[in-house]
This record gives sequence, structure tokens and C-alpha cells, in this order.
Amino acid sequence: AMSDQDFDPLITVGDDGILYISVGMIDVEEEEPGMVEFPLYHCPFCGTKLQTPEEVDAKNGGPAN
Repeated sequence: AMSDQDFDPLITVGDDGILYISVGMIDVEEEEPGMVEFPLYHCPFCGTKLQTPEEVDAKNGGPAN
């Protein structure tokens, strides 16, 4: 969703099977900017529940800190 040839998609499924949304960019030392991603629990367009915090924890091995 919402991607361009110059940018990665803003909504992606990670290697861990978790649905993520990109929420910003950070500077990484002498490298290209890195994306800040957060698990996407509800659709930003219609509000439909997509995944729960418990499902995300189960997929990534425990609660995020």
C-alpha cells in the first residue's frame, strides 16, 4: 500500500509474519536513513482489526519493550 519506486511500501508484512506500518525515518550513522516500523493493529483506512498485541507477541517471541 502507498508505495513509490523511490520508497518501500508504508504497510508491509515482516519476515516474522507481523503486519507493520512505517511511521518515520531515522538517521543511521553514515548510512541511508532507516525506517521506523510499528505493528499495525487496525486498518488506518476503515478501522478493521487486523491483529492483536497477543498475536504479535506470539509471532515475535514475547512482548515488545
